[in-house]
Amino acid sequence: MRQGLAMAGRGAGAQRGDWRVRVVDSADILDDQLSLRELREVGLRRGARTAAHLLEPFDVVVTARSRAVKVALVPPGIHRTVAAVTLLVVRTPDPGTGLAHYLWYYLTSTIGRAEVAARFTETSLPTLSARALGEVPVAVPREDELPRFANLVEGAAASRRAALEAVRVRHDVVRDAVIAAIGSAE
Repeated sequence: MRQGLAMAGRGAGAQRGDWRVRVVDSADILDDQLSLRELREVGLRRGARTAAHLLEPFDVVVTARSRAVKVALVPPGIHRTVAAVTLLVVRTPDPGTGLAHYLWYYLTSTIGRAEVAARFTETSLPTLSARALGEVPVAVPREDELPRFANLVEGAAASRRAALEAVRVRHDVVRDAVIAAIGSAE
C-alpha cells in the first residue's frame, strides 16, 4: 500500500521529462469505477522512483484527500498510468487470485466505506494515510473461494454496465422520438 505519485516539491513526479504517463486522480473515480477516457498526460523523468508508481491491473485505488470515500479497481489493460498523490494504491500479493476483487467489493460496501471514513483525519480537507487505511479490518474469504468471487464481481460489474447502457439507450430513444414528434407536428 502506498501514496500516489507526488507531482510537486521533491516528489518523483515533479521531475519533468519526456516519459509520457497518464495520471489518475480522485475525480477520475466515478461510481466505483475508474474513468480512463479523459486522463491528463504529463511528461516525467523516467526512473525507478517514477516507474514504481505505475498502476497495474487489479490494483485498488482509494481516495486519500477527499470529502467522500471513493474506491476503484484498476482494470486490465492499463498502460503507463500512475495514481496522483490524492489516491492511495493497494496492491495485493497475487492480483490474479481474486483478492483484489474482494477487497474492492468490501471497500465499496456500506460497511467498508464506513470503516474507511472513520479513519480520515478531519482537517479542511479530510485526509487518509496509508497506515490508517491498513487498519481497516477486512474479513477475507478462504483462498480457494477467491477465484469464484472474482468471477462473481466481474459478472456483476458487467451486468451493471449493460443495465446502465440500456437505460442510456432507452432515454436517448424516447428523447429523440419526442423531439421528432414535436418537430413533425409543426
